[in-house]
Amino acid sequence: MKPKFQDDKLSTKFGSLPQEAVDEAIEQHRSLGHAIAQTDDHGNVIEIQPEDITPLAEKLKQRQQHQTNQIGIC
Repeated sequence: MKPKFQDDKLSTKFGSLPQEAVDEAIEQHRSLGHAIAQTDDHGNVIEIQPEDITPLAEKLKQRQQHQTNQIGIC
């Protein structure tokens, strides 16, 4: 089974402005049908196909829900 692309892996390492740029770059690659590369937990580079990348609108919705859930836990 192919691992699910964790597109927040890159963007969560940065502040909000660089995160927006990373999100937009990932979305551009997805919409153009270009693969991207990401390292796994062992440092190996894996290629992520565009169909495995979550669309940006959906990713932002998921991120908002996650943040809302985090606030509810505190």
